[in-house]
Amino acid sequence: MGQNKGYLTAKTNKQSDEYFTPVEAVRPLLEFLPKGKIIWCPFDTKDSAYVKIFEEKGFQVIYSHIDNGENFFFFEPPKYDIIISNPPFSCKDEILKRLDELGKPFAILLPLPSLQGQKRFPYLKNCQALIFDKRINFYQDKEMTKMVKGVAFASIYICKNFLPKDLIFREVKNEN
Repeated sequence: MGQNKGYLTAKTNKQSDEYFTPVEAVRPLLEFLPKGKIIWCPFDTKDSAYVKIFEEKGFQVIYSHIDNGENFFFFEPPKYDIIISNPPFSCKDEILKRLDELGKPFAILLPLPSLQGQKRFPYLKNCQALIFDKRINFYQDKEMTKMVKGVAFASIYICKNFLPKDLIFREVKNEN
């Protein structure tokens, strides 16, 4: 029997961190977003699917990105209620630690194997998960024209104080 070792051999460095989330991976979050809440997307620009969809649905969104001098580890908007984004996978441990320190509800898209790890375990103990029926293919360009097909790992939203129960399964509906 063949092994799927794609996740083990996939690049997880700074150069491999800039991928863009497709609309179909953002839409499942909408049913869980309470009206009137301010969403901070800390790894996003105005062109992000998160920002576009949330604003389209009437939510107030604050977006920030390291390229604009807004480093998630040092920057925090003065007022927001929920953190939602697809962060750089190469520093997921540090991101989960920072999310824990901030103490706000969050939904962060990460590889499924992120659920295990001694370093991040303390920050995952009381988390929730939104799990999809299939893998998410990400875009490699911000114009969202070049999709990376055959992603080697499943993605899930790791959440805290965001979902109505700890484990939720949803189908991903393609936007085509």
